[in-house]
Amino acid sequence: MRTAALRYYSRLLCCLIQTIVLGNGLLLGVPVLGAENTDAVLKFVPRAARTGDIAGLEPLKELRDSKAGDAVVRMIEDKKVPDAAKQRIAELVAQWPAKGGLDYFEFYLRGHPRLSNELLLFYAELGCVQFKPYFLSLIAPLRTLPVAEIKEPARYATALHALGRFPEQTDAAVVQIAALLDEKFPHAIRATAADALGSIQSRRGLPTLMAQVKDSAIGEATQRSLFRLTGQDFGDAPEKWVAWFKAEGAKVGLKMLSLSDWEKHKKEKAAAAPKEEPKEFSARFYGVEVKTRHCLFILDVSGSMAGERLAQLKEQMSNLFDALRKKTKNLRFGIIAFHNEPEPCLSGRGLLPNEPTSIRRASHFVEKILAGGGTAMVTTLQFTAAKVLPNSDVDTIYFLSDGEPTDGTPEDVLAVVKKIHEEFRVKFHTIAIGEAVPPAGGAEQKSSLLEQMAKSTGGTYTAR
Repeated sequence: MRTAALRYYSRLLCCLIQTIVLGNGLLLGVPVLGAENTDAVLKFVPRAARTGDIAGLEPLKELRDSKAGDAVVRMIEDKKVPDAAKQRIAELVAQWPAKGGLDYFEFYLRGHPRLSNELLLFYAELGCVQFKPYFLSLIAPLRTLPVAEIKEPARYATALHALGRFPEQTDAAVVQIAALLDEKFPHAIRATAADALGSIQSRRGLPTLMAQVKDSAIGEATQRSLFRLTGQDFGDAPEKWVAWFKAEGAKVGLKMLSLSDWEKHKKEKAAAAPKEEPKEFSARFYGVEVKTRHCLFILDVSGSMAGERLAQLKEQMSNLFDALRKKTKNLRFGIIAFHNEPEPCLSGRGLLPNEPTSIRRASHFVEKILAGGGTAMVTTLQFTAAKVLPNSDVDTIYFLSDGEPTDGTPEDVLAVVKKIHEEFRVKFHTIAIGEAVPPAGGAEQKSSLLEQMAKSTGGTYTAR
């Protein structure tokens, strides 16, 4: 960090010297950047972006003209610029003034209403209120568009994420967002709409959120948003929520609590609650309740899983199949075993309906598994993101492993997990079997890789 900071300040000093030489002068110690100085800065900022030199991006705060705007667009669309750099670029550009700065992006949007996925995320991260009508226009077609024709749910989810950054919304907009909690919509849309409502200062979405608290895919998200809005927590009991709302909901002031408030509340609630016995006939995998609509089991069957570990895995899957026979037929599931490469249970790379024929097929697949080879976590997750998730509407992944990745670093794994979560709003429940995976981020990071995967996506971590 010291080296990066020194590079940044040396570059900024060069910019200041150029400013003096060119006669543009200084204003309170900050360079007034003309076109020549913009050119000078833009010679090194794109290089800093590509190399992930966050400190080297800082001069963007002082740029204003269209050249700078053009450069920002190119950097955001550059596949070689890491996500962390793009995030910082958005934070710096958000500090530009409305006139002579951000209005460039208003002008750009008028000429390019169909933004690339990268630019759409950038506009969402800007958090600028002048773009709110644009994001509302993006989700407007969902009111009449047949669900079968929703081809890019991630784009709608990005628009909803952006709308959640604006606490002030019209009643019509809140109703429009709340309608997207309906189970007919793809999971990414439903989950993001539920999260967005928790950030919007309005009561209009409360009844719809309350109606979904038992939902197996977005129930927790709706409970979280209800807590943030009201400060109340009646869990997955819709009747208690409705009774409270009738008695007090219409008059109580909205709390507008943060996500950290919710996390603190969850920890306190869990610490105070008596330990629950597993529910009768509940489907569990290594003690983790399988509460989902559409889920995927990703199972490490590398060489280190041979023997007792593999036998235990097969027993756990067998018990799970027995429990699934008692669950709703609306549930769908998939299995991917991986070692040197991923091997999906279903050759079509989709999910199996929860019916006897599917369970027999899945049981046969698990029985035939042999342990051997490496631990291709990165390859398997990339395969999942590209081939399985786009058309399967998965809301939860149960990820089991006993070792570190052999095809990349823990940071590589976390990068793919982050992308999956952002695009598909999937949570990871991770199960570590004698895990020996070193922490991502170095020795100062105490959490293991699988624990970070779960934490970063809102899932649970279990060590066995």
